[in-house]
This record gives sequence, structure tokens and C-alpha cells, in this order.
Amino acid sequence: MEDQTIPTKFMVVSDTHEYLLDGTSMPHIDVLLHTGDLTNFGDLQSLRDAVKMMGTISAEIKLVIAGNHDLSLDKVNRVENMSAEEYAYYHAEAMDIMTGTVAKAAGVIYLQEGTYSFQLENGATFTVYASPYTPGSGGWAFPYSKTEDRYNPVDKSNSQLQQQEPLKPIPAGIDIVMTHGPPRSILDEVDGQNMGCPNLLHAIGRTRPLMHTFGHIHEGHAAHIVDWKPDNTVRNPAAATPLETEQMNEYPDPCEWSIKRGLQTLLVNAAIMRNTGRGMRPDYQPFIITLKLPKAILHTVTPPTTPATAGKVPTKKRTHEEPSKSSDGLVGKKRRVWV
Repeated sequence: MEDQTIPTKFMVVSDTHEYLLDGTSMPHIDVLLHTGDLTNFGDLQSLRDAVKMMGTISAEIKLVIAGNHDLSLDKVNRVENMSAEEYAYYHAEAMDIMTGTVAKAAGVIYLQEGTYSFQLENGATFTVYASPYTPGSGGWAFPYSKTEDRYNPVDKSNSQLQQQEPLKPIPAGIDIVMTHGPPRSILDEVDGQNMGCPNLLHAIGRTRPLMHTFGHIHEGHAAHIVDWKPDNTVRNPAAATPLETEQMNEYPDPCEWSIKRGLQTLLVNAAIMRNTGRGMRPDYQPFIITLKLPKAILHTVTPPTTPATAGKVPTKKRTHEEPSKSSDGLVGKKRRVWV
């Protein structure tokens, strides 16, 4: 039987924090995924520099979400000493950087919370769920309460739960999940404490995507393949036994790991910064990962028969695509910056 998948190369990176990667020295990939914290405080010039940096990376498309340090991309004003009117202008400028002519020239597609579908020139198609939110991030951008469940539909069978229906839960059948923060107990440990979101872990177990990529917790940089139990919990999430699931980063060569769709998920903490006593250092490499993605479905469209065309053979067929169904170690107060 013919293989209905197409090998596709992804570069996965997160938490660059104003460090400018040299894309001219990096291998060509199909898709770049950046899961937030492009900047330290959301300064507009830092956003411009980050977009231009991604423009140097050779990829067909570059999908980017914000992180808790990208303050200006949050529509809620979290910048000290800035009026609502001033911040509205500041936020609009930030959004224009991420979605306007500079971003388009760099091939950057900025994803806000929600679900998206893409088709590549190699014929592969895939869906992405994106969310920049992290639990309990205080005065930083895109926070939510640790008790809030943004990612799962309400369990209507349990009348004791007082949960509001999330606006954009992670849907079933998703191929890739991009969040800034990690799920609970997987690549989320800081000083012996798990900092990830338990509701996000439940959502990943419920939907079982091919890959979930994130950052935020610099200490968690690694890639694990996890097996799911029938009840959607992780077979072995313990951070104390990573050798059973951890995958070695082969950068600049692609990592070609076998992932059993529906039974396993590749989870990647792609933060490149390492926290040290003297601040953050870009000591970690991006991951380049080959995923087997489904082929796009094409349908032949036959022109309608009319008296003028009856009995004639069309000279060319047309096709169309079937629509695809701060533990960061950063210290200091947020700054008010105009550029």
C-alpha cells in the first residue's frame, strides 16, 4: 500500500530572549516553529530584530507565538506607567511588526490562540493549535489562573465542576500543539518542582497530537516521546527516569524519531537559553525534527457539460485543495520603552 505521508522537516526553537540566531549558517527546513519569548520585555525594536532574524532562516513558513515576556503583544496593558491610550498605540505597533509588511517579507506567520491548517509545497498538510498563555505568570503577559482550564471542553457529565466553557479548547485530531508553557510533569521541573499546567497535560493526553512543542522553563530543554495509557494519562511522566523516553538532539542533522500516531506524542521543550548565576546564556541548540505528515487531498474538478463542450475532452484538469478538516531566570522590573 502506498505511503500516504510526506516527511517534513521542522525546526523548533523557543525563548530566544533577543538572542539573534544566524539563519545563514542553519540548514534549510520546511517549517520553523518558535514558541515564544522572542524578547525580554516586548520592546518594539526587539520584536523587529526577532522578525528579521527569523527572516534569515531558510524555511517555507515560520509559525510564531508570543510568550510571557513579549508584553507588547498582549492586548491587556501590563507595562508599568503607561496609560490605556498609550498602550493601545504601543500594542497596535507591536501587532503590526508581527503581522505587517516586515513579517510577511520574512515569511513569519504570527499565531494567536486558536487552530490553524497549512499546506506545504511538498504536498504535506497539517493542523496547529497555538496558545501563548501560561498559568500564574503574575504581571507578565498572557497569564491565567492555575485553576482555569483553557484547553479542555467542559465535562458536562460531572455536575460538581463549576467550569466555564473555554473559548478555544484544543480540538481532537490536531497534528501539532504550540504553547509557550509546558504540561505538568514533562520537561517542566525547576528546583525539584513541576511548574507545568495539569489541564494542558490532560488536553495533550486527550487529543494525542503528533508533537507538542513549548518552552518557558529553560531548565527543561529536551525532547521526550511519551506513551499514553487508555485513560489518557502518561505511562511514565516521572522526571526521575528520563532515559526511558528522552531523545538525543542531532542538530544540525534532523532527528528522525518513530512516533506512533494516536499512541505516542513527541514533547519538545525547545528553550535555547540556560539560566546561570550571571544571567541567561544561549547554550542549547534548536531541534530539527522530521515528522511524517498526511498528504493533502486533491479532487479533480470536471467542467460542466454544455452543448458547446459535449463530447469534447478537456485539455487541462483543474484541482483544488480539500479544506483540512518567571522561572526564566530574568531579573528586573518591566520597562516602559518607546521606539
